[in-house]
Amino acid sequence: MHRPSRRLLLQAGAVAVAAVAGALARSEPAHTPDDSFVRLRRRWREVTAGSGFDAGAEPYRTRLAEMGRRAARHRAAMAYTGTSLWADQPFPSFAATPRRLLAMARAYALPGTGLTGDATLAAAVAAGIDHYRRHVYADGADPAGNWWHWEIGVPKALLDAAVLVGPHLDERRSAALRDAVDHFVPESRLGDYSGTSTAANRVDLCVVMLLRAMLRADPGKAALAVSALAPVFRTVSEGDGFYRDGSFVQHSTVPYQGAYGVTLLTGLATLFAVLRGTPWEVVDPTVFAMVERSFAPFVHDGFCMDLVRGRGIGRKPFGDHDRGRELAAAILLLGEVAPAADRARWQAMVKGWAVRRTCRPMSDEADPAFHARLTAALADDAVPAAPEPVGHRLFPMSARAVHRRPGWCAALSMASATIGHYEHGNGENLRGWHTGSGMLYWWAGGHADQYSDSFWTTVDPYRLPGTTVSTRRLPDGAGPAWGDTCPPGRWVGGATDGTYAVVGQHLNGLDSTMEAFKSWFFLDDAVVCLGAGISGADGAATATTSRSGSTTASTPTRPATSTCSCRARAASARSPGPPIPGGPACSSTPRGGRPSGWTRWASPRPPSGTRAPPARSPPPGPAPCWSGSTPRARPP
Repeated sequence: MHRPSRRLLLQAGAVAVAAVAGALARSEPAHTPDDSFVRLRRRWREVTAGSGFDAGAEPYRTRLAEMGRRAARHRAAMAYTGTSLWADQPFPSFAATPRRLLAMARAYALPGTGLTGDATLAAAVAAGIDHYRRHVYADGADPAGNWWHWEIGVPKALLDAAVLVGPHLDERRSAALRDAVDHFVPESRLGDYSGTSTAANRVDLCVVMLLRAMLRADPGKAALAVSALAPVFRTVSEGDGFYRDGSFVQHSTVPYQGAYGVTLLTGLATLFAVLRGTPWEVVDPTVFAMVERSFAPFVHDGFCMDLVRGRGIGRKPFGDHDRGRELAAAILLLGEVAPAADRARWQAMVKGWAVRRTCRPMSDEADPAFHARLTAALADDAVPAAPEPVGHRLFPMSARAVHRRPGWCAALSMASATIGHYEHGNGENLRGWHTGSGMLYWWAGGHADQYSDSFWTTVDPYRLPGTTVSTRRLPDGAGPAWGDTCPPGRWVGGATDGTYAVVGQHLNGLDSTMEAFKSWFFLDDAVVCLGAGISGADGAATATTSRSGSTTASTPTRPATSTCSCRARAASARSPGPPIPGGPACSSTPRGGRPSGWTRWASPRPPSGTRAPPARSPPPGPAPCWSGSTPRARPP
């Protein structure tokens, strides 16, 4: 006679206990793949991987074929060892390994890759997910290092890949992955809106929670993913989030529309589009207003300005153009669920960016989903290409200003008691010390690459355009990390009528005794820059740089500068009032042409994988007019 095993008896006992408990407690929704989740997974694939394009037409045919070849190479190179999944990516490989698995899953899900619906490719993805889960992302593993990998980066990629390959990830492997995600991203992570669960990070955590819900048709987790978004839509007066003037801050003190803001807008656009028509549809319209209030002012001819890109400014050449393309993609996607009037304006705006983009076409390197949306807007004669707007946008709560006039654009980056001089972290942006010391960016027609092509790897960090700094030598990563470099000065801000503006900054040097009062007058054909009360007690010279850019030369050059330098000295008192020119001043920059004192340096060797910037002339257009004085002039 066959006797039941101990495991079978335990399972039977568990069923009996569950039956009794079910009679005493309200039943929960069954975790079965109902029609809502079937449609949800399909919509996820359409929105994130791509749809609405002809896979046999160019450029899709070529790009999809290359995607398939890349996936085939990844599959062929897989080697399941205890220390890696690919020999060139030893564990933990938080970024590369999950991303390769996701790339393979997309080649399986998209048409025209040559591997569309390939069962062996899907099986390889499923096996790879489980292998990585067992050796790195295991339930109960110690989350060593950066929390972001464990709670956002890794689970987001693995869950996305798992959803795309669907049933090829069997229930055993799926359950193990779900348990691991639940360990590192428990529901309680979305309970308290504080710490690292705010703004862009909160949106990413909600995306992870929704993917986790899709993996096992869990309506409770899907509802949580949506309800936990509510704090993101609130206007804040301090810390992370959107401010009433349109500022967006992450890490408490860093203006970040061009990095974390891109992540936030992309995540929200994805959630709005994927959940439309489902029981969990997102209905808060706040984000629609943020497109033109918070993001669009910092996009010029298709690129996102560096003054809102935080520590990411020097990661790679043309990173500002990459971020601009990502913002355009998010805006067009969000437009699919926005009111018709908003959608029409945004399509015209993005079309204008794409048409005016002079360095790299916006469609280059675009994923199929964005390329299809952009192509549709470009081909639609009913959608006009909106011109570059004219006017001034002042963001006093993040110490930023953007001034647009016909044919040119300028932007100002300052620091205050609530906005840091700069952010460094994870070994990035270690010499961005003075980017908040009144750095004045500007662009004229045809010079959209002025700060794009290896500018940050070659510029003298003590000679950033528009800045007044102490030349005291600073160590790499001076000051606390993650933007905690706020100076004590509270007199930072200005006034604008929407066309012109007056802006001021009480400037305190980073890790120095340098102090100055600076003002900018944003006019029709110039930006007038004034400096007064420039002083310091540490014996180092103070330098004010009016312009910094590449010059015409036969060999690659370091960006050239026009600088006035003087020793800070004791100052006599002036009558109260705004900083004014006069007194013994440093030499000023003449308007137009090559500034006096223009110097040429040899270019240092660029980092691996980058190329030296091409030699080029300074952009035409009105130059900033500098005048400085050593006597102190206290602001009103």
